[in-house]
Amino acid sequence: MATQTKSLGIVLVVLVAGVIAGCAAAGTVKKVTPADAALLPGTWQGNVYPPSGGGVTATMTVKPDGTYTITAAAFSSTGKLEIKDGYVQFMSTSGTGSLALGDRSGSAALMDRSTSWGLVGTGYSSIGGPFNYDFSKPK
Repeated sequence: MATQTKSLGIVLVVLVAGVIAGCAAAGTVKKVTPADAALLPGTWQGNVYPPSGGGVTATMTVKPDGTYTITAAAFSSTGKLEIKDGYVQFMSTSGTGSLALGDRSGSAALMDRSTSWGLVGTGYSSIGGPFNYDFSKPK
């Protein structure tokens, strides 16, 4: 019963964080298909919003093979992304600083912002809790 309550609490926090992230994002959601994979490689600039509040400026580099690296202040995280159910799914495989601890994953919507693309989503860290992020790159 305690595990079910904890899981429900995590789901609720992530849903609320998703609503907050969605309200802050501008643009039109584009449901991503495997044919859209070529839109993702490149350098994305933006912010990561930890549970403690405030934003941390971050850079995400996505390679054509779907691997990525995110750097934010003194921390970094690397992993692999995939397209699933119309969204971009992130699974971290390693990191530095506090991002080296625990499992981290996330899901983002691809946003068409006229002159740029946006990746807006939520993530969860087993150590640090839920977080939001908003990245952009020119078209």
